[in-house]
Amino acid sequence: MKKLILTMLSVLMIASVAYAQPKLEVVGGNSYDWGKVGPKDSPLKTKVKIKNTGNEQLLITNVKPSCGCTTAPLDKDKLAPGEVATIDVSFNVGSRAGVNSKTIRISSNDPANSTTIFRLSADVQKAVTLSPEFFAFNQMEVGKEESSKISIKNTSNKPLIISNVTKSPADMKLNLSGNKTLKPGESFELVAKVTPTAPGYMNCWVKMKTNSVDDPEISISGYGSVKESPIFNNK
Repeated sequence: MKKLILTMLSVLMIASVAYAQPKLEVVGGNSYDWGKVGPKDSPLKTKVKIKNTGNEQLLITNVKPSCGCTTAPLDKDKLAPGEVATIDVSFNVGSRAGVNSKTIRISSNDPANSTTIFRLSADVQKAVTLSPEFFAFNQMEVGKEESSKISIKNTSNKPLIISNVTKSPADMKLNLSGNKTLKPGESFELVAKVTPTAPGYMNCWVKMKTNSVDDPEISISGYGSVKESPIFNNK
């Protein structure tokens, strides 16, 4: 009988050890949505709570955002059973309009779920959208004029006034010099023309002011690779 009792106790102890394990749980679920935001709201911030719902110490080995636009420092990486840690999330939504989505990968010693993916999202509302977002000059050649186009759209519910247009290089031609007013939903096709004088890499930019509080300035960059010309002086 004594031998049987010892055997049963050993089995119970082994079972107890087998079921003693850490368990990572993200309080409130594995995602967070800021909803509709504007560029002025960036960087977006929230706090993510991680709890050890297991019965052994939880060790968080890594917290890695999917890109450099997101930071996620953790206040502590060792959690006793029932203990909670906090990740301070900061998300820079940048200039892209529409739904922006990123993830944070949380690695731990949870044997059932060693990697937890936490998802972030925000619907960025902009008064102005650009399509595409930069000038791309193709097949550039010394002495040959090349053009590129960008559609500027007023996505707000108020008239958008564009003014104070500046550019570089100075000899770049634009089909916009003075003020331009766009009605809500209206688009304007901005055309830039460049005649390169030397081979190599070319870059340019256009800047303009607006009456929008959310987008007071529009900045557009451009680039292109210039080939030598069989006709013009390539120096």
